[in-house]
Amino acid sequence: MSLSRRAAALLSALLLTACEHFSAVAVDRQPDASLLLPCERPAPPPDPATDNDVATGYVDAVVAYLACERRHADLARFVRGGK
Repeated sequence: MSLSRRAAALLSALLLTACEHFSAVAVDRQPDASLLLPCERPAPPPDPATDNDVATGYVDAVVAYLACERRHADLARFVRGGK
């Protein structure tokens, strides 16, 4: 038997042996439902808008963006296997 045939036979035997003793437990990981929410699109200020309307709309947009950014980071951590 040539060296390459012996090597192939040995590798086949090792693979079959490894597969025989391998056992895996399926893990059902589901992300928290809040992580799958779409990002909120801020509502435009009314027309005509006062300075307070524009400022309130700006603050609301920033709050919505930060919440979306936090959910995205949490989802990325979940996908990478973090907690």
